[in-house]
Amino acid sequence: MPEREPTTDPLPEDRESALQDTPKADPSRTHNPGAGCLIMIVALASLTFLLGFGVWNLFKQHREISKFTETSPRKLPLPDLETNAPAVIKLNAKLETFRTETGNKRKAALRLTPEEINLAFAAFGEFKELRETFSVTQITEDEVRIDIAFKMRGAPTKSDDFRYLNGTMVTRPELTGGEIIFVVESIEVPGKTVPEGFVGVFSPYRPAQVYLDNEVLGPWMKKLTSLTLEEGFITLAITPSETPPAAGPPQVKIGHILRACILFGAVLLGFIAIAIFAVKRGKARRK
Repeated sequence: MPEREPTTDPLPEDRESALQDTPKADPSRTHNPGAGCLIMIVALASLTFLLGFGVWNLFKQHREISKFTETSPRKLPLPDLETNAPAVIKLNAKLETFRTETGNKRKAALRLTPEEINLAFAAFGEFKELRETFSVTQITEDEVRIDIAFKMRGAPTKSDDFRYLNGTMVTRPELTGGEIIFVVESIEVPGKTVPEGFVGVFSPYRPAQVYLDNEVLGPWMKKLTSLTLEEGFITLAITPSETPPAAGPPQVKIGHILRACILFGAVLLGFIAIAIFAVKRGKARRK
């Protein structure tokens, strides 16, 4: 059998030289407390900016809204049911004819005036929420004018403070997804200007949304196939041979919050870029 060659341990001098030749780790490269502190400062600065901007934006919105709103709601006219008893009977007859024609699978149309719409708000309990905030004043071929008294949040620091938007909403009604919506074109407040950005927050205005699950109104709204305007009248129709219009794609609007997030993201990315650049430059100088 071949004999194994004896192993020889390196001499003490060789060990010392080998240890000296081994590169030592640079403690400044393995641990850099300055970079961690810088990142922490950037994070705290970004958080402070976000909170400060959010608070500033809330107070700014309140100041702007206060320019065209009031501290109390105006009283909208409500038809008296006793005085308008014959009109209520006529309205009920219209509704009954509409239901009968639809039940018989025939084309049915419900043609209403502004006065009849407001009378329906006063007479039927389902519309209780609209009685003091929503009153139709005019219908033309292109638009519907609605007097409003909307309750809005007031000062950010007071939970019981409210403002009221008292004016006229100029709208264009549409039928979509079994619901009557109103595309808001403008809001008129006497002697004041309502910014376009604020008007966009209300569009589309959806007063009928709460009735989609109503046992009485919900099924009827979902059957509607057309909505048309003419001078002094709005007509809702159900045609058995037609399919009700589907809901349109949701409109994406860049509001104040989204703009704030975009601005915050841009500032945060800027801080991060500066921090990365500073750390890399520091490492380059130590080499």
